[in-house]
Amino acid sequence: MKHISALRVLLFFSFFCISQSCKIETKNEFSLEETRAMEQGKILQLLDRAKNQIRNDQLQEAILSLDSIIDNYGTYEEVEEAYILKETARDRFTIEKILTLKNMDSLMIYIVDSESDDIKQSAEQRLSDLITTTDDPQILQDFLDTNQMVSLRPNAKKRQEELLKQKEEILFGEASQKNNAKTWKKFLKMYPDHPQKNSIEDNIIKLEVDEIFNGEYGEIPTSNKMGATNYVTSDLEITNNTSYTLTLRYSGPENRRIIISPGATQDVQLKSGDYRVTASVNATRVNNYAGRESLNGMYTSSYYISN
Repeated sequence: MKHISALRVLLFFSFFCISQSCKIETKNEFSLEETRAMEQGKILQLLDRAKNQIRNDQLQEAILSLDSIIDNYGTYEEVEEAYILKETARDRFTIEKILTLKNMDSLMIYIVDSESDDIKQSAEQRLSDLITTTDDPQILQDFLDTNQMVSLRPNAKKRQEELLKQKEEILFGEASQKNNAKTWKKFLKMYPDHPQKNSIEDNIIKLEVDEIFNGEYGEIPTSNKMGATNYVTSDLEITNNTSYTLTLRYSGPENRRIIISPGATQDVQLKSGDYRVTASVNATRVNNYAGRESLNGMYTSSYYISN
């Protein structure tokens, strides 16, 4: 009876395996030497792929392939070659990027900060090319203002002079259309001897006063009148009792900007009349101040900052 039961179990197992397509899996085990050999083969494949990618200018892909070696196989000698190839690919990728740049500030960063002579030279050449081909005199002015790359300054100045002659009317029209203090200041920086310089400077003061009145400001106290009335000219004695440089702007019958050093007193004469007055100091945490004054005589005023 036991023999029959065992036979039935065996027959059932055979039938089950046939109907279910049983598979018997075997576990492969590798020695340490075999594992290292397999990994080394993988490294060599990745190195060959990276070299081909570099030859084909697929530089970003090459860097990813080399990073895979560096990150995953740090104990193998081939990693040193991967580091060298990655530096080559990265430098070539940077140089290709430099050749497309149109921003002089970005190029200056490569010239100043890069440790690679090839990258420095590429950035200098690209900067030289931009200087001789740009159509924007303001870009050249920004470069000249940096006082860097002395060897390129003569070419930048020459190119700027050529462009300024060509674009004076256009830039004057653009500044007139925008009509803000910042644009006019840039214009005068490029054309310091412009025939309308005085009227432009006069307009800049008025525009600066407009900007302060259109923003947030504290109320300026009125000046103290001293002596007789004078409807022709008014004399002001102004003291700066702050620890900052004080800038006053008067906009009215005439426009005047007055700059007074800390602790100093300055005498000013203006045409009598109604003025908008603003005061500001060279400290970002101190608000602007503004107000209106009718001047017709002698006045004294003192500016200070209270907490």
